[in-house]
Amino acid sequence: MLAMLAAAAIGYLWLPRADVSLPLVEGCRLDRQACASSLPGGGRVVVALESADVSASPMRISVSVDGAQADHVEVGFQGVDMNMGLHVLQLAPAGGGRFAGETTLPVCVTGRMIWQATVLLQVGRKDISVPFRFESGHG
Repeated sequence: MLAMLAAAAIGYLWLPRADVSLPLVEGCRLDRQACASSLPGGGRVVVALESADVSASPMRISVSVDGAQADHVEVGFQGVDMNMGLHVLQLAPAGGGRFAGETTLPVCVTGRMIWQATVLLQVGRKDISVPFRFESGHG
């Protein structure tokens, strides 16, 4: 009996994780307000840049997960119109379903940059990615 339980536990751990990619959250820019997206199976994720000037260094970001238990949260930052590489920030648990972190993004010489912040949540056996957009700089 114990061997069967051990085999089941090992099998569960080796099962592949399911990847769920949600569409871009339209009509909400993180440089202007907090943005939210519904999660599959219920719950929602709310993302906020905690600085009025997203070109400021460092930039703080927070992610709140309601109605689901996120085990790990990270955010990947990528330029939309210009390749600035991929910058991944792992967020630290801040209690109550909230995760937070701080990062610095490269500055565009043109002064204005559209970024995509893709939030990656690990919820149970699912990796859920949710893309959001924001603008940095001025121009």
